[in-house]
Amino acid sequence: MPHPFARRAALAAFCLAVSGAAFADAKDDAVKAQCPAVGAWGEKIAKAHPALSEEGLARDDSAAGFTDTDMRKELDRRSQEDQATRNAWIASPQDKARFEAMDKVDKDNLAWMKDNFAKKGFPHAEAVGLRGVAEAFILVQHAVADVPFMQAMLPQVQARGESGELKKGDVAMLVDRVLRKQGKPQRYGTQYTSTNMSNMADMKMDPTEDMAKLDERRASMDLMPHADYECALKIFYAPDTPATVPAAPAAGKP
Repeated sequence: MPHPFARRAALAAFCLAVSGAAFADAKDDAVKAQCPAVGAWGEKIAKAHPALSEEGLARDDSAAGFTDTDMRKELDRRSQEDQATRNAWIASPQDKARFEAMDKVDKDNLAWMKDNFAKKGFPHAEAVGLRGVAEAFILVQHAVADVPFMQAMLPQVQARGESGELKKGDVAMLVDRVLRKQGKPQRYGTQYTSTNMSNMADMKMDPTEDMAKLDERRASMDLMPHADYECALKIFYAPDTPATVPAAPAAGKP
């Protein structure tokens, strides 16, 4: 029987919220060369929603007008740890110790969220800033050990998307992740699965409803066409160079 690590790792769904800032890494040139539409899409979205671009988040941080500084500091710390352990595992997905370190962080974050978000709800920008909202989303998206919790957070995450506090593409990813965890087809085509731990770029889109209208639905959530998204995913997860997942503020994750 396969070790639980192997089963969980092999069935992990990988999704990436690609933005213009996401390409400031070792894979930048490859993405630009092989997926030219991706960069143009990132620039378009940044112009359409400047407050949620990396520059906009930085401006919001500099204003420092949020009210719950303790929660914001904790979100900063936890999201940084989330990304560090996740990046380490992506660089070496067959490493059991790295997977277990990431899994431990996810479970610790889940316990913290269930305590704090149950009392205060999913954070508002007024409390933790726009970056804090993005960081909270990352943690919820990785709470795969407790699907009912993710589902309970979904209406609040959707509300943040409607209010402009969170990218609509982030909302779409959580919708898809919850649907897949419920055994249903996803809606926006953000979730991919790889069963090849030696080459995670060998991935396929999870079952998706009404493929003929997928890109229409993606566009409604500010997501790039699925072919461009898949092109970028496969470059980021190619095994020749460790992929860098965008930091939580500039994305919304793996």
